[in-house]
Amino acid sequence: MKLLATDYDGTLKYQDHVTKEDRDAIIRWKEAGNLFVIDTGRSMESILEEAKKYDLPVDYFVTNNGGMLFNNKEEELFSSYLDTHLSLEIMKSAHKQPDCVSYVANDGFYRHRIIIDDSLEEHRYPGLEPNMSEEDLWKMGKYAQIVISLDNRERAKELETKLRAQYGDRIEAYANKYVVDVVPKGMSKATGIEIVRQKEGIDLEDLYTIGDAANDLTLMEYGYHGCVMDYALPEVKAHAKREYRCIAALIDDIMKNAK
Repeated sequence: MKLLATDYDGTLKYQDHVTKEDRDAIIRWKEAGNLFVIDTGRSMESILEEAKKYDLPVDYFVTNNGGMLFNNKEEELFSSYLDTHLSLEIMKSAHKQPDCVSYVANDGFYRHRIIIDDSLEEHRYPGLEPNMSEEDLWKMGKYAQIVISLDNRERAKELETKLRAQYGDRIEAYANKYVVDVVPKGMSKATGIEIVRQKEGIDLEDLYTIGDAANDLTLMEYGYHGCVMDYALPEVKAHAKREYRCIAALIDDIMKNAK
């Protein structure tokens, strides 16, 4: 049995939708007795909506950049949370951050968006409407991930650097295009995959991973078969062993070589 772990946005969903070619390949992969894992920065609420929309046969969901792990029955298998006081400090500081459009905090499963400046363009969450007041969010007391959405990519990189310098002993900060994902210290996309691998008894030789962006580096570097989408930036490609145009091409390559 082999395991394939893929990033979602920009990797499995690289054309603003999941292609039929990729979905058909995933079904072939599963029919051959293999495991399929989505490893994403999204919340469980968000990625579950996508999996149901495209009818994807997912065995495990690694969410929040490795901070949470769920099986396909939506049962929580692993969780990690940010310090509550630190979370409040970061959320409040977003109001002082230049070019900050909004931020989204999630409790491990559900996500909640707070708009800071609606005159700026929202690149990540244009359709996500706020479902609680900021006051109520600050009373929630349980934060697995905070995602700060910026108006431009340069600001996102600047904020990543700032957060790492200020709170690097307590958090991980990952810039991903227009947003910065903040998760507990030590959490990465490799965290959940290691738990799944140990649980299922998968050898590292039978583990395959693929991503497309800087927040996928730990995923691509985990094990012996780290892959990358062929349109990724050169500095991202440098961390992978092979590159592919899509998930289907990777699956076809693995299954062909297994014969």
